[in-house]
Amino acid sequence: MTDLRELFNSIARIDSYQRVDDAHPLDLYVGVDEMSRWTLLLVCDVRLKQLTSSKMIQAKLGQRNDGRWAVSLSLVKDEYRDMFILLCGDIIESSRAIRNKDRAAKFVVSRYKEWKEMLANTRNGLLTPEEIKGLLGEMYILESELMSRHGPDKSALSWTGPKAAHQDFILDDTWYEVKTISSGKDEVKISSIEQLDCQNDGKLIVVYADKTSITNANAINLNLVYMKLLSRLVDDDVKAEFCDMLLKYGYYPRPEYEDVDYTFEVKGVRHYMLTESFPCFRRRNIPAAITKVDYVISLPAIKDFREGEENSYGIE
Repeated sequence: MTDLRELFNSIARIDSYQRVDDAHPLDLYVGVDEMSRWTLLLVCDVRLKQLTSSKMIQAKLGQRNDGRWAVSLSLVKDEYRDMFILLCGDIIESSRAIRNKDRAAKFVVSRYKEWKEMLANTRNGLLTPEEIKGLLGEMYILESELMSRHGPDKSALSWTGPKAAHQDFILDDTWYEVKTISSGKDEVKISSIEQLDCQNDGKLIVVYADKTSITNANAINLNLVYMKLLSRLVDDDVKAEFCDMLLKYGYYPRPEYEDVDYTFEVKGVRHYMLTESFPCFRRRNIPAAITKVDYVISLPAIKDFREGEENSYGIE
């Protein structure tokens, strides 16, 4: 964020631009347009869909004299500079992983539209501490377990985060519900009847994660896990869709997510088999007059359903 701000501030002349870096696959530039506004500029060979502006950004699409196409995102009001830098940094970094230039260019437009929608819905702040910890656990399990078991791309698309589904991951004939708690806790909260009441057998995965210092060699944060996930995805379309899902959820790699308050060490992982005999509420056994139930499960009480000890790391 600081580097990008310095890059914008270093451009003294109007209608002048500088490439973001030589390694980026796209012809992406930051600069100052003819109206002295900070601008992110994309030059590409594919005609893109028309963009609409917002109160924060004027978006324009046009064809250049050389036949190529240009997309410009210009900051309208200076009071939004911090948010504009975040938007530009996210578009630059999330499109970097897409190798096909035409797909990457289309992704930039899609990513801008997702940002525009998110800002319109006023979800432009940090995730809550509970959301941060929960998302960290889900992304950790996705990268450390599911991708090796089911394949990177398929696993990423199985995440249901922004879709408000009852389980976190749904794959083939199974599913996974991930709960992230501190290592001293011995219970997990179930937020609905349907969360564990599913026709197919699945797994409850409990991630034990504690806050730690940023100098801890085992420390992780949302941004670190996000970059590891992107590096493992193969298909460019899957990368774009996964990034869009995260943005719809409310996450984009803000520097604040690397602060000590949001830095964790995973102390252990436990798996519980969710079979027909697992102790949970079932919709069929609940009177129709009861429409919502949330409850707490004692982990020591379900030890008979625990699967293996290979990832327990001494957690009792």
